[in-house]
Amino acid sequence: MTKLTQRKVKFEWGNKQEAAFQLLKQKLCSAPILALPEGNKDFIIYCDASNKGLGTVLMQREKRHYLYGTKCTVFTDHKSLQHILVQKELNMGQRQWLELLSDYDCDIHYHPGKANVIVDTLSRKKREPPLRVRTLVMTIGLDLPRQILNAQTEARKPENIKKEDFGGRLVENSREPEKVRKEKLEPRTDGTLCLNGRSWLPCY
Repeated sequence: MTKLTQRKVKFEWGNKQEAAFQLLKQKLCSAPILALPEGNKDFIIYCDASNKGLGTVLMQREKRHYLYGTKCTVFTDHKSLQHILVQKELNMGQRQWLELLSDYDCDIHYHPGKANVIVDTLSRKKREPPLRVRTLVMTIGLDLPRQILNAQTEARKPENIKKEDFGGRLVENSREPEKVRKEKLEPRTDGTLCLNGRSWLPCY
């Protein structure tokens, strides 16, 4: 799956990728990944923040009782934050944070964001903008099927088929690469052709 994120690699989701994805989900939902914390071991929290978000390896705000009475080590890219526990002059916002941290036995250490690879990546994860759906009003003229049929006829010519055959869908595994595989195309009632069960609109 990681190969799909590499540069100059065509994104193709096939049986191998689907099997790897299902295996990954199964591994993430079974032991030893999901386990209760051990009380005799210290907690270590890596965190990193950016303008887009906050990334942490361990976040247990709703399960804060796990941290009571346990030594906790926090690594952050906020350099000045490592002095907040011993800083004498604090503003109102810093005092509120200090009040929250006073419930825990924790040490805060500076860790550069570049070296904090895991959470630095999480904090910079982009969110896709929401899709906007617009209503389109389309008027189909009586000559549109004829125009599509003419374009399909032009695209199937030997000199044009290579330009039109994006991804090898028309002549895939064909013994004669200059000819279209007939089983790929299906006629419709209006005389136009479908490609793999979908309307085929050539570039011509």
